[in-house]
Amino acid sequence: MRLAAFVLLLLSVIAARPACGSGFAAYKGPGVVIRYERPMHNAAAGLAALYPGIRADLEAKTGWIVDFTPEVVLIRQNRVFLQTAGSDIVTAYAVPGEDLIVIDYAKMERTPLDLQATTEHELCHLLLHRKISSGIPRWLDEGVAQWASGGIADIINPGEKDILKQAVLSGRVIPLGDLFSAFPAQPRDMILAYEESRSFIDFIVHEYGAGRLRELLREMAKGKAIQEAFSEVLPEDANVIEKKWLENLVRRYSWPAYASDHIYWVLFFAAALITFIGYLRLRRRMKNYRDEEENDDITGQGDDW
Repeated sequence: MRLAAFVLLLLSVIAARPACGSGFAAYKGPGVVIRYERPMHNAAAGLAALYPGIRADLEAKTGWIVDFTPEVVLIRQNRVFLQTAGSDIVTAYAVPGEDLIVIDYAKMERTPLDLQATTEHELCHLLLHRKISSGIPRWLDEGVAQWASGGIADIINPGEKDILKQAVLSGRVIPLGDLFSAFPAQPRDMILAYEESRSFIDFIVHEYGAGRLRELLREMAKGKAIQEAFSEVLPEDANVIEKKWLENLVRRYSWPAYASDHIYWVLFFAAALITFIGYLRLRRRMKNYRDEEENDDITGQGDDW
């Protein structure tokens, strides 16, 4: 199955590139196989050298051993990657059951650290799905992968910031239950779903500790559903913890807190508003002064006549 998935991807790459292209090669590193187009040999070798550290960090965070050899495919042509990813904001994806990771290298060239973190993010997906055979919520899958990779998601934000804050302030946070099976397709809602997933896992780690998160995952690996695992490991059930997380978000992202986070913009807007008001008052004074002069002239002319 892994070979079939890779062949389909490879055929897409071959069909999209010029006929004179040099094809794919494989770089076998310690515990990983990197598939790449030949001009990307240095990138493949660099990632293979980083992989032992990536694997060790993930094992330390999850408490699980990565006992399989993943294949990482580096795609240089963004349009080819887009054909398989289905969204332009996606930077990488994992294929659980195939031990396959596919990365849009065009989005990684400028920042090697992103390539390292993205690889760890996708490796975490493969590890989670190997250990938890079924029933892992999408928000948990993405939240844990972002936590493990230092906050890196497998999407890019096209520019809009504070999407989670805006959702909290407007009362439009997506319930976690709606993110169980899939994330929204619309880019802004997809980014919000990622941010919520990361925020909820960060909340669990902050309130109860990383050890409790690892216990939660181990209970799910035993076949327990998410609600049962929460009840076994944490002092409250999942619904109560979600409510506490939302209350925490409201406290953090209240309008005063939001204003303090954007104090420079607030001051700039206030200064601009004061300047504008001053300008209007000055114009009004000048108009009143001109009107008074005109009245004086008219009065003077009347006296002479």
